[in-house]
This record gives sequence, C-alpha cells and structure tokens, in this order.
Amino acid sequence: MLKALFPNGAKKAFTLSYDDGCYDDIRLMELMSSLNIKGTFNISSELYRPDGTEPEGYWPRMTRAETENYKRPGVEVALHGVTHRDFTKITGPELVYEIMADKHNLENMFSTVIRGAAYPYGTFDDRSVETLRQSGIKYCRTVWSDYSLNMPSDWLRLRPTAHHADPKLPELVDKFLTETPRDLRMMYIWGHTPEFRRDKNWGLIEDILSKVSGREDIWFATNIEICEYDLAAKSLEYSADGRFVYNPTAVKVLLERRPDDAVAVEPGALIEL
Repeated sequence: MLKALFPNGAKKAFTLSYDDGCYDDIRLMELMSSLNIKGTFNISSELYRPDGTEPEGYWPRMTRAETENYKRPGVEVALHGVTHRDFTKITGPELVYEIMADKHNLENMFSTVIRGAAYPYGTFDDRSVETLRQSGIKYCRTVWSDYSLNMPSDWLRLRPTAHHADPKLPELVDKFLTETPRDLRMMYIWGHTPEFRRDKNWGLIEDILSKVSGREDIWFATNIEICEYDLAAKSLEYSADGRFVYNPTAVKVLLERRPDDAVAVEPGALIEL
C-alpha cells in the first residue's frame, strides 16, 4: 500500500476551527482571507444577537444578517447544536433535535450539505457520536488537545492539536514547519474569537498565520476537506499483490510511489501501480 499525499502533493495540512458564531469571527476571516488560510466556524443557528444592535459585551454573537460573512471562499460552516446544549445531558429526542435542527437551518442558510460539527462545551459520549453518525456528520471536534500532528484515528472524536493560547502551541508550530514527515500530518488550531479581544492577543493568531502562510509544503484546507480526503485515502482498495488500486469514493487521491513520483487515483478509477 502506497502512502497518500495531500492534493497539492504535500504531507502537511493546516486548518482552524472557531466556535459560537461570534462577531469577532469577521476579523479572523478577514485575516485568513488575506493570507489564503482556510478554516471552519461552528454555529448554533438559533442563537443570534438581535438585529439592529451593536456587538457589545463579553461574547457578542453575530446577528442573523451578519452571518452572510461566512459566505467567503475558504470558509466552512459546521453545526454546534441548534441552542448549544450539552449533548450528554439531554434526552435522545432532544439530542436529535439539537443536531438535525441546526443542520437543517445551516443548510438552508448557506445552500450546502453540512457534514461537520463541534461538540458544545466539548462534551460527548457514545450516544452523541452515534447520533451524529446517523445524521450524516463526518467529523466532530472535541476541546481536548492532542498535542501531536498525527491524523485523527476517529474523526467523530476529533482532538485538535491545541487551543490558540496553549503555551505548548509555539513549539508545535515550529515542529510542524521544520519536520519532514513520512506520513500525513495535520495542525489543527481551535478557539473562540472573543478570547482574542478579551485577552488582548490578536497578535498571537496573526503571528501564527503569517508564519505558516505561503508554504508550498502545506495544504491549507477546511476541516471537512481534510476529513473527507483522509477518509477517501483510507478507503482505497488494493489487490492482493498490491499491483492494482481502486478508488470507491468521490474524492481524487494522490499516492506517492517514490520521491517526486506521484500518481492520482480518480474517483471510481482502477489503476495499475
């Protein structure tokens, strides 16, 4: 079995994930756009600031009209529970409603199919994982740092690399940029954008994104893009002798035969290696 490469031929991927649909997301999205960085924003679609009000206070959400800002290239919208209730503390029917109502609302708002999520409060159990799976959700992020650059072993129990203010993050960023990996690697940073205003440290994320941007050895992608690519690579089917590979998915996968020699396996294609 050959090793997978990301779509641009790199072995590293970088992504962001920010929660709660807050007004400060606009500033982060503008920064991301200027540096060609992609990421994901997790929204509870029944929790908005009233129309016509100014963004004030500790945790100002967007108004319904301001969510148009998420319709930018390189931005994925994912669900966060329609009213942000703890998935582990509600009944089965309430859990289904939290997930499916949010999915339905966001799909109508953004004319897409929502396939990603982040757990409200970061809490989850086997029941919430299975409910998400049955609801068509491919990944769901927790808040527990992994502190590694490995690809996730379970996308519905996704552990990020670290929170943006974690004291270990600068060392991890340096490792991510300097290592030459044999296998696919991912750096996944998460948080809440009002924390930058509260902690007066917008410079922190500006420095990190400026440091990683523009690198040809990194694939900048949304959460769902990385998730679906990884799942597709793991779904490839090989012949017993390894001569042939079949791609049963809808995602083109790039395989490294040897250094500087890669082959693309198109969706539905069977090729000889």
